[in-house]
Amino acid sequence: MKHLFYIGIIFSFFSTCCYSQQFNIEKKYRGNSFLNKVDMQKLEKDCSREDYINSDYSIQVEMDKRCPLHKFGNYFSNVLNSVDKSKVIYQKNGLTLKLSKEAFSFVEEEDDYSGAKLTLSLIQNNEIKDQITLANTFTNITNFLAVGYQYYYIAPSGDIYTLSLFEMDSGVGPQTWKHYKIDEKKLKFDLLQIYYGSYQITYPDDFSVVPNPDDIIDYNSSKFLECLNDETKEGCNRIHLYFYYLELLKQKTTLLVKKKNAPKNNLPLIKKKIDKLCLSKHSILYDDINSYYPIEVFLCEIKELKQEIKQAEIKLAK
Repeated sequence: MKHLFYIGIIFSFFSTCCYSQQFNIEKKYRGNSFLNKVDMQKLEKDCSREDYINSDYSIQVEMDKRCPLHKFGNYFSNVLNSVDKSKVIYQKNGLTLKLSKEAFSFVEEEDDYSGAKLTLSLIQNNEIKDQITLANTFTNITNFLAVGYQYYYIAPSGDIYTLSLFEMDSGVGPQTWKHYKIDEKKLKFDLLQIYYGSYQITYPDDFSVVPNPDDIIDYNSSKFLECLNDETKEGCNRIHLYFYYLELLKQKTTLLVKKKNAPKNNLPLIKKKIDKLCLSKHSILYDDINSYYPIEVFLCEIKELKQEIKQAEIKLAK
């Protein structure tokens, strides 16, 4: 998982050749640079707090120290408090970046949530060209068992990083990391990367899933066999199906290479083609504070993998 966030640094390095404008934003509004190189796996581990309530105070303090997210939570509270309704944080060459604060509420699984968020607007000639949710804070007002946040960092290069998270008794759980780039020509916040749960995306042609080493898949179970017949069936684990067909395609392409019916690097090329197709057909570029799961992307990947397997089988039969 770690490599995804180092890619973000590489994006920032090469972006200087394509984007000349520097976004020099006042320190109290630029966010925290920690977010551009986060190791999500390590962060999740460091911020977990097993048996926190029943632990001694000194142990609780040590648990909190282990989680770096506690170190800059107050910074973002101050940012929210410093913005009344709106605040221009950058203005140059006809381009304006403006923060806007508003209250919001939503219902999820019969629980009511309430909070406030900061929206970042990209403006040219007084016209809003694009917007993203930059930061937020919200509370489960039904039982007060969970608090949510989103933190951010705006780099001078125009790269924007956001990290959403939930805080509960069990610790702080990082949810979604995103990497945007301010595109001055298209006048939009261009989404380059997403990390959420076990999947990671680098646009336009890289969709991958990080295997869970503790996840044992029984490919012979009746439930799994039912899902092979219909992957859209409720309760089917699309990640399991995805890995099944990806491994099957790998086996078929290996056989094709041995028969000299395909080049050695054929599988990465096929996967890149599938990823580009599915990511272009099924956009998950929506700015929602709720967690999301790219079901449509997985179903598209599964469908295309199955088609490639059939084509490989036809070639192997010749």
